[in-house]
Amino acid sequence: MRKILNTILLACLAITAFVSCSKEDVKYYDAIPSQSKALVRVAPEAKDRGVAALELFMGDGVIADESGVDFSVPVYLFAAPDGSLGVCAKVEDDAKVDDMLEAMAKSGKASQPKELKECKYAVVNKNFLVAYNENALVAVGPVLAAEESKVAKRLMRYLELNADRGVSSADIFKDVEADKSPISLIASVSVMPKKLVVPFLIGAPTGTSTDDVVLRAEVNVADSLLTLKGRTTSSNLLVSQGIDNAMKMLASGNSEEIIRVMEANKDLQSMLNKGGFREKLQKVQGRMLITQSGNDADVETLQGADDNTLMKVVLNLKSLDKEVLNLFEPFLGGVSRIEYEVR
Repeated sequence: MRKILNTILLACLAITAFVSCSKEDVKYYDAIPSQSKALVRVAPEAKDRGVAALELFMGDGVIADESGVDFSVPVYLFAAPDGSLGVCAKVEDDAKVDDMLEAMAKSGKASQPKELKECKYAVVNKNFLVAYNENALVAVGPVLAAEESKVAKRLMRYLELNADRGVSSADIFKDVEADKSPISLIASVSVMPKKLVVPFLIGAPTGTSTDDVVLRAEVNVADSLLTLKGRTTSSNLLVSQGIDNAMKMLASGNSEEIIRVMEANKDLQSMLNKGGFREKLQKVQGRMLITQSGNDADVETLQGADDNTLMKVVLNLKSLDKEVLNLFEPFLGGVSRIEYEVR
């Protein structure tokens, strides 16, 4: 009898350990589709930015300490394959998420949650859709009213956390996880506004698709400045070699070689031939600082940057005419300038 009791006890302990472990090891981020074109990882130490990322979809001021969301693990922003923007977070207590949505519904900030395939979903913040279960919460938008049912079904598929469809096995996820910065970014240049694209194409041959160029960067926000520290790369060997060669020329600081690199791309040619940019670039000694405001760009020798910075591009946000990168919206409160440091 003692042996039987011991066996039962051990079995119970094993089951308890398995349940605990399986809950802990749930890959909530597999609610992000594997073919996503951009991924921002907001680490727990940047919790305020993680809250901002969620509230971009849920609405300002709705995420409280008892929201049911687990901020001890990263929050992710993503650009889905269809171009829609989304956010994904781990659920700590789905009953508390229920309470949050019920409170939002009572105050007119959300629709009454509906159940679908062991998940719940609601329209929040006027035209965004949030869906969740006991493991994960994912929101996307804006969503047209006519598309609500279709998008809700898509989010249900996301919440199945299918490893074959989820992001955990994708290179984009492995790369962003390898960067231990508080906020890190992997993004296809194709998701960026046109006015931001040109600096990321230095070294890329004419005709290069923006889908073939990827930016890997650490994201920092301080005062009124958002800084990207990183560089572009490509899985396309020809494009990758072009970018690498351009980086070597930037490191050498030879302005004539840099001009030749820029002439190899039509987008950069237009910059060269506008407002005396070419003549100003010929006077640059070593690394360069490009300042873009509106349709005008200026260039001078970069001063005071660390040795790892090959080039800096400064963009005045007012010059974007509200055309900002959606992925950065949670970080743009009070920001008036974006700096891209090519490393």
